[in-house]
Amino acid sequence: MNTIADSVELQEDAQLVIDVLSEKEEIQLDYSADSISWLDTYIERHRDELDERDKSLLQEKFGAYLGESIRHNYGGRWVKGSGDCWMIVFDEDYQASPFELIGEHLDHHTDLTEVFVHLPDHWQVRRN
Repeated sequence: MNTIADSVELQEDAQLVIDVLSEKEEIQLDYSADSISWLDTYIERHRDELDERDKSLLQEKFGAYLGESIRHNYGGRWVKGSGDCWMIVFDEDYQASPFELIGEHLDHHTDLTEVFVHLPDHWQVRRN
């Protein structure tokens, strides 16, 4: 499968998150910072119930949703990096790793909303 077809699967995974959570939780996610904040809270609320299989599935699906949220708000494109890890690439100097960010949140309580909102700050500093 080529990378364009693979990135379509990531977009479909993000849409699956929207569809499942809108039905299950009565929330309408829309790739906004508010949606990322809601996702952040959702993970915190369910953290104690998650086993390793659940965490792996959430990292896969929520990572796709976070990546699509980054793309919708800040641009960039899906690119498969080293180790077959998908990233959002903005230019040759800056990329974001949404799957790693979700993993960090699951393992270390990283604040997804804070990271999401401040993504542009990171590449502005690098360009100056």
